[in-house]
Amino acid sequence: MELMEYIPREELERRWSRVRRFMDCDSMVILQNVDLYYLTGTLQTAVLWFPREGEPLFAVRKSYERAKIESPLKSIVPLKTYADLRGLIPNPGETVGFEMDVVPVATFQQVSKYFEKCKIVDASGTMRNARAVKTSYEIDCIRRAAHQLDKVFLDIPLQLREGLAEFELAARIEYVMRMAGHQGLSRVRRFNMEMHYGAVSFGETAAYPHSFDGPVGVRGLYPAVPAMGGRKRLSRGEPVMIDIVGGYAGYIADGSRVYSLGPVSPQMRSTHQFILELNGWIEEQLKPGNIPGEIYSGILERVDKTSFAPHFMGAGENQVRFVAHSVGLELDEIPVIAPKFETPLEPGVVMAVEPKVFYPGLGGVGVENTYVITEKEPEKLTLCPQDIYTL
Repeated sequence: MELMEYIPREELERRWSRVRRFMDCDSMVILQNVDLYYLTGTLQTAVLWFPREGEPLFAVRKSYERAKIESPLKSIVPLKTYADLRGLIPNPGETVGFEMDVVPVATFQQVSKYFEKCKIVDASGTMRNARAVKTSYEIDCIRRAAHQLDKVFLDIPLQLREGLAEFELAARIEYVMRMAGHQGLSRVRRFNMEMHYGAVSFGETAAYPHSFDGPVGVRGLYPAVPAMGGRKRLSRGEPVMIDIVGGYAGYIADGSRVYSLGPVSPQMRSTHQFILELNGWIEEQLKPGNIPGEIYSGILERVDKTSFAPHFMGAGENQVRFVAHSVGLELDEIPVIAPKFETPLEPGVVMAVEPKVFYPGLGGVGVENTYVITEKEPEKLTLCPQDIYTL
């Protein structure tokens, strides 16, 4: 499908239909940027009233003019204050849903008081479940984001040298990605979880303690922004862990590769080889009908038979209880290959699979690839080689 500059109405209607499959309320009030974009095709300061049937109402505070240019919705109106919602939405229904996982309490209170006759329910699950399966339009965007990753992964070996600082390589990665069309922003849904381009970690930095809900350690330049690369300089024989996201038209692809100047230790080589074999097994499980929680149990069963188990998916307190997460407009979408995810995989789910092992004081190895679940075999979108790039 050819990607258009603006999202066509028929694409939005496909999304509306899927959202309505999951709705357990009469209408929803959508306030968060990403959900607004998903349902309208534009990202403005606005309120979207989304009924179970019929045309949504898009009430825009700023920019009304831009919303009319970018969104194909038929009902786009200016909104001066939230109080205007009473007149704009005279019959919202008995139950109205809000995205309670992301909307600030103050904003919720300001808006919900104009629906005082309605029962307010949590609609965040509706939105997240609907967005779990991507349309062909969305998959095309993610495929283009993955192409950015392939370009930069092939460029990195040309940049490595002894004494190179993490932040210097990070700057080069950002340059290559932006020139390849990266949007310059990576969105995460979870409260207080921030993301730039990802992690650039030399040696022991990949096992450095951090608060982000992911396995790769990163130090950063300042405690206020523990992101991308710090001041550590590259030495021979240590693994270089690059875990970054591509971004195209709002959509994210996630990938990791490992590099080194000169050979890494036998321990790191054997660990990486095990990860590649494990990743191959995980690929075989990415089929419609398979249960993410059961795939996760199968992964742990294989890892627990090895010496890598104490270091799998993070060093020390960095260890996480997942091996893959879905990506789309946000980095942390569902489903996740983790405990308690029991909904079977469907065609159109896009997952970033990232088996990795980390050793305190030494660093980590592993891979991450973005896959589309199809009716048959999964389609891998990150195509460059997965072995350790040794210079």
